[in-house]
Amino acid sequence: MRMSSSGRESNVVQMQLAPAKGRVGQLQFTTGIESYLRRAYDLFGGGADGADTVVLLEMFYAYKLGTDGNDPASGRQAVIAVVAFLEHCRKPAWLWQSQHLQHYIAQLKTEGLAAATIRGRHHYIKDFCISVLSDRPVANKILSRHPGGNFQQIADDKSRALVRGAKKRKKKLTCPTPDEVEQVFQWFESEIEAAIDLGSKSLYPLLRDRAIITMFYAYGLRRDELRRAELTDFDFDPECPQYAGLGLLHVIGKGKKQRTLPIVVPGMYEFVKHYIEVIRPHWLADGGVAPEDRSALFLSDCRRRLSKTAIERAVKLRFRQAGVTRNVSPHRLRDVFLTAMTDTLGLSSASDLAGHSMSTTTEGYYRKASSIKGDPIKQHVQRLYKNRDDHSSS
Repeated sequence: MRMSSSGRESNVVQMQLAPAKGRVGQLQFTTGIESYLRRAYDLFGGGADGADTVVLLEMFYAYKLGTDGNDPASGRQAVIAVVAFLEHCRKPAWLWQSQHLQHYIAQLKTEGLAAATIRGRHHYIKDFCISVLSDRPVANKILSRHPGGNFQQIADDKSRALVRGAKKRKKKLTCPTPDEVEQVFQWFESEIEAAIDLGSKSLYPLLRDRAIITMFYAYGLRRDELRRAELTDFDFDPECPQYAGLGLLHVIGKGKKQRTLPIVVPGMYEFVKHYIEVIRPHWLADGGVAPEDRSALFLSDCRRRLSKTAIERAVKLRFRQAGVTRNVSPHRLRDVFLTAMTDTLGLSSASDLAGHSMSTTTEGYYRKASSIKGDPIKQHVQRLYKNRDDHSSS
């Protein structure tokens, strides 16, 4: 019987340290990485250091498969990279220091590894730190058993300079204009018509990717929010009965903050409805979808919940195929959404839709030039200065 991601993570948090017979790992789904768990356990001679290191590695594996949506093979590679770093510095994670990472990256460079390989190792170590820091109860429980330890994210943004080629993007990510978004949707229309005429297998991925871009554009979702979206997250909106059960979308965002979003961009309902009713069942038809993924809104060609990487790749690919030269990411579509909502509803309401605790965060997403006529932020600034001038003259 398969175990859900939430079930896996809850088992990790229980932190049962008595190893099962013949294994150092505690969880059934981590048997595929048992040899690496054993290497880490033996590195510290077992005991509390070895057992707690195994707990963290299992938690990291659950994080990669659950939160990041990786497949087991990718999660296994992530664990291998962290174990290699442990064997290099010979220190448990709660004793890691920045110099350990510096020495490790320097050694990898002297070994002649490709820059992409080094960046990959660095990425996995950073993700490991994030997974520990995101679960403070586990971290605090381990620290209580190891006085003097201190979990810290050694792979922060500054450490990216250690990795050749990671400090600069190859191409700056920029926000598409509304005209460019419309250009993409027009391209989808022509490609979908051609795929129908030819009976092409590309039809279903095209319609799925159009729905993905629609969801970003219509709801301003974060990439991980879209990945975790499920069919059951939609609800009836009594103010818009014409949308039936797709009028509202319930979202759990950062910090487990919940928010409810109506369809706020006209014309998007038809795309989402067609995808859910006609296209999504294509991936469910043969029963090959894992039970934990059956309610996922977006599925891959392998009939698994679509990963964050696949979502990012789909957005970039479709904009490029439509002839948009900007390097567009899902988060830049969120910028477009929040800019439009700030213009339409005001900064406070846009902040609620974005799931931001502070409206100043939402203001940072505003991408219109201040010279545009009717810009509410420009008008607000003008009012402030006008009142200030009036007060000064009196």
